[in-house]
Amino acid sequence: MLNDFWILVSGIMIFIGLVASEGLLLVVGSLVIVLAIAARIWDRYAFHSVSHERYIGRKRAFIGDTVEYTVSLDNDKVLPLIWVDIQDSFPDGLDLTGATMRGSVMESNRQHTITTSLLPYQKATWKYTMKCSERGYHRIGPVRLRTGDIFGFSSAETRYSGFNHILVYPRVVDVERLVFPPEHPLGDVKGSKPLYFDTNRVVGQRDYQSRDPLKHIDWKATARAGHLQTKVFEPVISLNMLIVMNGSTRDHSWQGSNRRLFERTVTVAASVAELADRRGYSYGVVSNAVASYSGKWINVPLGASSTQLSMALEALAMAAPYVVAPLSEVVNSRRESLPAGTTVLLVTPALGDSLINEIAGMRDHGFHVMVLYTGDGIPERDLGGIQVIPMAGILDELPGHGVDDNGGLEPSDPDARFRRPLDRVPTGGT
Repeated sequence: MLNDFWILVSGIMIFIGLVASEGLLLVVGSLVIVLAIAARIWDRYAFHSVSHERYIGRKRAFIGDTVEYTVSLDNDKVLPLIWVDIQDSFPDGLDLTGATMRGSVMESNRQHTITTSLLPYQKATWKYTMKCSERGYHRIGPVRLRTGDIFGFSSAETRYSGFNHILVYPRVVDVERLVFPPEHPLGDVKGSKPLYFDTNRVVGQRDYQSRDPLKHIDWKATARAGHLQTKVFEPVISLNMLIVMNGSTRDHSWQGSNRRLFERTVTVAASVAELADRRGYSYGVVSNAVASYSGKWINVPLGASSTQLSMALEALAMAAPYVVAPLSEVVNSRRESLPAGTTVLLVTPALGDSLINEIAGMRDHGFHVMVLYTGDGIPERDLGGIQVIPMAGILDELPGHGVDDNGGLEPSDPDARFRRPLDRVPTGGT
C-alpha cells in the first residue's frame, strides 16, 4: 500500500513537471518510481535461493543431557539480505544457552529469534548447547523468515514448514531397594527350583551370549540385526509382567490433570520397566494416557528382546497427561493375549472407587496384582489384601516431583537415585 501511494504521488509529480516544464519534479518523481520498482523486485526475490537448516547432534537423550544444536542460513544469490529476522518455534522442554527467546507464559511454544544480515553468497551458522530439561517428544519448527528492502519501503516474509525433533526419555530411578515379596517376579528369584523354558513358544529375541546354545540362534533375526540374535522362550515358571500406568491423576476425570503427579507416575513406570529388563523378564507397558501426536493410548506388547526397553521408554516419553479411554478398556484389550500367571503391576497416582473395582476385576481373572502408588504420602484406601507400595520416599527426592509443606515444588539433588541405562537404550543418531 505504501509503494502504491508513492507511485501515485510520483506519477502526479511527473505529470506536473511535464506540464510546467519543471525538471526537478521530473527527476524526483522518476527517482521515486525507480526506487519503488526496485523495492518490489527486492521483495519478490529476497528469499530466492535462501535456505534455512537446523541440526541436532542426536535424536534421543535423557533428562539433563546437553546436545549440540546448530542453525544455519544460506544466501546463495547476488542480492544481499540487508536484514533478516529468523523466528523459529521452540518447545518449553528444551533450553538453548545464550539464545534469544520470545513468547509469553501462556503460549505453548516460544520463539527462538535471530536477527542478522547476509551478503551475496554468504552463509551464517549459529552453534548452541541445548539442554534437555523435560521428558517428551519435542518438535522444533516451523520457522518464519522476515526481511526488508534497502529503502525501508516494505518487508517480505516466508515460512519453512520442516520440523526437527528430539525424544527425551523419562527419568529412571532405582526402585530395586523396595521390599517386594519373594514370590513376586520383582522379588528374589533365586532358589533350588530350576527355571525351564518352553522352546515351542518364542516370545522374542535378544543379543546372543556365550552361554546360549547354538541351536537357539535366530538366523532371520541375526540377518536383520547384523549380529547374532538368540530366541527368547516363554518360561514355564512365568516371569511375565504387564506394567499398567494409570494416566488419570484424579479420582474423577472432570477434576482435571495434575502434571506433577503424572510425571511421577511416568518415572515409576519407566523405572520398573528398566528393572524388569535388567533382570531379564518378559514385560510390556500399557496406559490409558494418550501418546503425543497419535491420539492413541500407549501400548507396548510383552517381550524380552534387546530392544524392549528402548520401545518402553520411547512410549513413555511420548505420554501426554490426557486420558483417551477408561483403564479397564485398555487392560481388557490385552487380557486375552496375556499368558497365564502374568503379574499386573499397576502404577497409579490415585485410588478412586472405580479404579479399585478394576483392580478387583484383574485379580478375579487370575492375575497377580501389585499397586505402586505415586501420589503424595501413603494411600488410605484398603484394597482387600492387594499389596500397595507407596513410592513417595523415592519420588520426593527428585527435582520437580516432591512437595513441601505449602504444596510447592521441593528442591533436591538432581542426581538422587538417577539411573541411566545407556547400555540398553540408544541415545545417538542423527
